[in-house]
Amino acid sequence: KRNLNLTTPTSILPLIIAMNIAALLTFALALGAVSCVQHGDERHASVPGGYFFAFTNGNCTANRALGTTECGDGPRPTIDVVDPREMKVVASVPITETYGPVVWADPVYMEKCEESGPPKGYVLANERGGRIVIIDAAKAIAGAGEDAIITTLPMGDRPVHGYAIPHIDGQGNVGEFWSHSDGDGHFDVVKLGFWDDIHVPEITAHVETPGHGKLLWDSDLWPYGYASNTAEPYLMEIDLRNYNKTRHIKFTTHEEEPDSHCMGTHGLAYSKYNKHIYATCSGNDTVGGENGLVEVNPEGDEMVLVKKHTNARGGQVYESLDGKWIVAIDKANDEIVFLEARGTGEESSVEYVVAASKDHCALGEEPSCAGMPDKVAFYPLPDGSMNFYFSLTSPQNKNGTDGVGFINSKNLGTQDTLTNIPGGSGGSKYRSIYSGGDHVATIMAHPYDGIMLIDGANGKLAGTVETNTGSTRVIYVPDEPTGKYCDQL
Repeated sequence: KRNLNLTTPTSILPLIIAMNIAALLTFALALGAVSCVQHGDERHASVPGGYFFAFTNGNCTANRALGTTECGDGPRPTIDVVDPREMKVVASVPITETYGPVVWADPVYMEKCEESGPPKGYVLANERGGRIVIIDAAKAIAGAGEDAIITTLPMGDRPVHGYAIPHIDGQGNVGEFWSHSDGDGHFDVVKLGFWDDIHVPEITAHVETPGHGKLLWDSDLWPYGYASNTAEPYLMEIDLRNYNKTRHIKFTTHEEEPDSHCMGTHGLAYSKYNKHIYATCSGNDTVGGENGLVEVNPEGDEMVLVKKHTNARGGQVYESLDGKWIVAIDKANDEIVFLEARGTGEESSVEYVVAASKDHCALGEEPSCAGMPDKVAFYPLPDGSMNFYFSLTSPQNKNGTDGVGFINSKNLGTQDTLTNIPGGSGGSKYRSIYSGGDHVATIMAHPYDGIMLIDGANGKLAGTVETNTGSTRVIYVPDEPTGKYCDQL
C-alpha cells in the first residue's frame, strides 16, 4: 500500500494563492459592478450583513380597478425588519390608523449621496391608495417604530411599480424615485432627500390610452429611459434629464403584419451585449396574433423592431446580472425561456427552455406539484456562474411546498426542469422575490405569513420567518449605507 503525500509542494503555493485571489476578485466584481437594472438598487445586494424588509398589508385590501383601499378588523399594515442570520423579525414599523388604509405596491431602497460625509439610506414605497411612503432605513432597523416614517406624498391614481434612478456613474439628477400611476398613465418623481412634494409630476408614459406600465433604464442607455403600456402597442422613450417623451415605436396590428403584432407591452429588459431592448408583448385573441417578446434596436434615428420572439410568450422579462441572458418568464405555460444576447447589434436567439415543474404537472393543478413561476432573483457565484431563483405560485399548497425553483447557469442545456426548494407557498399569482447579502428571500402565505429564506450560494432552504399578516413585498436593505452609487459624485 502506498502512502499518499497530501501536503502541498511549496513551489506551487504562490500559484494556488494567486488563483484563489483571482477567483475572489472575479466574484467581487460580479457582485459589485452589477450592470442589470430591475429596481435600481441592485448594487447594494452585494453587501452582506443587511436585512430584508417585509411589507405586510395586515387586514387592509385594495380594489385595484378603482384604486381604492380599505381596512377591516384585525392587524394593521407593517414593515417588518427580518434578520436572516437570526431568522426572526428584529424590528417593525407599524402603520397606525393615522395613515388610514395602506396597501403596499413596489418599494425600493435608495441612498442620498453627499459631497462630504456618508450617504443616507431611505426606503420609498408605493401605496395603492395613491401615496408614496418614505422611510428612514437606519431608524427602521434600529427599532424606532413609527418614528422611522418621514412622510407620505400624494401621487397619481393606482400606483404599482416604482424605480430608483440613483446618481449613477457621474450622471443622473442627484437621485430620483420614479413611480408609475396606472390610472393616469404617467410617472411622478421624488428627488431624494427633498420630501416636501412630488417634484416632477405627470411625466407622460402613454400615447393615447393610460394603462399599467413599467420603466427601463440603464447607465448604458443614459440619458434615455423606456416605458411600456399594457393598454397600447407602443414602447416609449423618455429623456431622463428633462422628462420629455422623445420617441416611440408603434407595433403593427395583426392585419398589417401578424409577425410583429403587439396589442400592449409590459415587462422590459436590456442587454449590454447587443444593446437591444426587450419588451413582453400581448397578442389579441379577437383579431389574431400571438403573445411574444419584441426585441428592439434603439440606436439610430428611429427605434427598429429586430424580431418578435413568439416562443417567449410570458408577461415578465429580465436580464441576468451580466446582461448575457434575457430571461423570459411564462407563468401561464409553466416555463422559463432563456435567450442569449450576442454581439452588438446582433439578434438574440432562444437557447434554452426550462420547465418550472416536472412534465408541467403544475398545469394540471396537481396538489403536490410546485410550478408556475412569477419573478426571478439572481445570485452570482465565485466561479462566474449564476444561480437563477424563481418564485413559484402554484398550487399555493397550505403546507408550503410551492417554495422556489432554481437552476445554475452551468446547467442550462442539461437540466430541463427547475430544482424545487420547498419551504413556503404564496397566496396569489404575484410573489415578490429579492436577492441580498448571502440570501434570497420571497414572500409566503402558507403555512403562515412571512418570508422564505434561501442560501443563495447552495440553493438550500435557510429557514422561514413569520411576519405580520399579509406579506406582499420584500426588499433587501443594507445595515448601513453602502455608497455603491456614489463613487462618481
